[in-house]
Amino acid sequence: MNNNKRKRLNLEEKLNIIKTKETENLSVRVLAERFCISKSQVNNILQDACNLKKYYAKNGNEDMRRKFSKTSDGALVDKVTFEWFCRARSYNLPVSGPLLQEKAREVANEVGLKNFKVSNGWLQKFRERHNISFKNICGEGNSVDTSVVEKWLEKLKTLISDYEPKNIFNCDETGLFFQALPDKTLCLKNEICRGGKIAKDRLTVLLCVNMIGEFETPLIIGKSLKPRCFKSVNVSTLGVNWKANRKA
Repeated sequence: MNNNKRKRLNLEEKLNIIKTKETENLSVRVLAERFCISKSQVNNILQDACNLKKYYAKNGNEDMRRKFSKTSDGALVDKVTFEWFCRARSYNLPVSGPLLQEKAREVANEVGLKNFKVSNGWLQKFRERHNISFKNICGEGNSVDTSVVEKWLEKLKTLISDYEPKNIFNCDETGLFFQALPDKTLCLKNEICRGGKIAKDRLTVLLCVNMIGEFETPLIIGKSLKPRCFKSVNVSTLGVNWKANRKA
């Protein structure tokens, strides 16, 4: 049964509730029963999820922070910093190199290593020891409220029930940065890797398809109705509907 009494939770416990919601998509009632707290308390935690994650990334968990003696060495700093890194990533928090270095300095101060050097070399060796790579964060899947999606899917079934699949379409707009280069590259170990100015030239593309997989002719909007590259081209043969708008 659900315990309606308000229970004091530390930051780690609150983040655990948020993680459980995101990974298992449980209802507020089930979460309240599992963690023995009230439904209103669960709601408050979920509504404040963004702020809780930001606070954890900046300060760590005060309730879980360990107190070490001044005889601790660099191996202890390494161990505690890696544990913090793993917890932060388990909550899908982005961790940059400077943030990791700042956390290591904080841990070193706590254990009494005032002269501990957290240099770029330390960071590189730390990454090699723990097999940590640097990647781009892809998508926003973890920002989606799955309960809202489920409600919409149920409503959608009712809305399309009177239509044949061939008459049900999905349409979406996107930007095509046709001159953009990759934002990462392989380079020599000692090479200073610099990038040039990012190309922002783009086309606006509208794509549409029905439930049986039949595509409508794509709509592409450029900035000019007759760009220079179309000088000897019959636009009607391109297989797209070409339009122009200066703000495309």
